Amino acid sequence: MEDREKKTSIRENDISKKVPLGAKRRSSIHLSIYAMFLAISMILGYVEAQLPTPIPIPGVKLGLANLVNILMLFSVGPFPTAVIGFLRIILLSLLFGNALTLSYSLSGFLCSFLMMLLFKNLVHFSTVSVSLIGGIFHNIGQVFMAAFLLRNTALWYYLPYLLIAGSVAGVLIGILGGILMKRLKPFFRQYF
Repeated sequence: MEDREKKTSIRENDISKKVPLGAKRRSSIHLSIYAMFLAISMILGYVEAQLPTPIPIPGVKLGLANLVNILMLFSVGPFPTAVIGFLRIILLSLLFGNALTLSYSLSGFLCSFLMMLLFKNLVHFSTVSVSLIGGIFHNIGQVFMAAFLLRNTALWYYLPYLLIAGSVAGVLIGILGGILMKRLKPFFRQYF
């Protein structure tokens, strides 16, 4: 019995020696920070769903949860940003939405995220410009998916109103994201 325990503890010690202590600590810190970002984005998404829309056009939102996407994209990187955004959409749709909400949100997010990533990396736009691009392409992705699922091309006439609202929301989220980036720079520098 004692021989088994010794062999097990020897194996555990061998494994722990191969991974440096700092790497273990850093990965657990990163995981905790990602979980915090996911929780914040879900809370912002839920709060936004409870707020009345100032404009009586269905689908017009400020996009508060996209604030987390902007912060993460500029501070942490594209892969964690994509994972957190995807998980937020899945979880919020499971908790408060339906299959249509999931498909609209997911198509808007994918279109928006890919374009934000492209403009951030290739053109080196600021947070405001990248957020503006994200707001515009989020609405394009959602209208495309709605027109496809509902088999109704008349939904494309709705797009100009959504593009105006998405532009305004994107600029506001980009400005707020830029302010938060400056304030949180020491935090991100310490852990990433």
